[in-house]
Amino acid sequence: MPINRLTAYKVWVSDLVTSPYIKMSGEFESNYVEVKEKQVSRVNIIGTIVNKLESGDKNYTSLVLDDGSEQIRIKAWREDVKIIERFNIGECVLVIGKVKNYNDETYILPEIVKQIDINWELSRKLELLKSYGRPIEHKFMQETKEEAQAVEEITFSSSNLRNDVLNLIEKYEEKSGITLEELKTELHKNIKEIYDVVEELIKEGQVYNIGNKYRLLV
Repeated sequence: MPINRLTAYKVWVSDLVTSPYIKMSGEFESNYVEVKEKQVSRVNIIGTIVNKLESGDKNYTSLVLDDGSEQIRIKAWREDVKIIERFNIGECVLVIGKVKNYNDETYILPEIVKQIDINWELSRKLELLKSYGRPIEHKFMQETKEEAQAVEEITFSSSNLRNDVLNLIEKYEEKSGITLEELKTELHKNIKEIYDVVEELIKEGQVYNIGNKYRLLV
């Protein structure tokens, strides 16, 4: 008798990481996160990779995915590492996987991951806004005290970084744009700081992303 695969729900990451993780006692019952009265055991998420970590023995890889509402970790071990190892910071991806929780951290165990055009991320945001409304505000669960202090410091220097990012994007126009990695190399800043500034510029309509390169919207 075939086993029906559970629905992979489209949800805001912020709803996923702030909702309680329910552990079921039955052998054939799936653990889940309750999001808007849905029992979410599998998800379909679109976001941008903002961090990547690989173990020295290549038996563990994790990606941090940001969907504009929050960040969540995608974790893979042993033979499953091949599902995510080829993806890099700055790429927009679609992730289908199981929702897991360990040490109070909700994360995704990937089944399918594929790179997609950035326009699909915008389309998904509009779809989620229509279905769930605006996402709730929440800080990434793994943020350390040092990172929190860095965020506070960034607030005071964000205007300078914003100008530097705009100037570099303009400088790279003749090269058909600049990637997130190139911005990091040029500015010697944390990639998350740069990503946040670029996202604000995209929302304001000053910058757009095509082929993982940022360009000025003239």
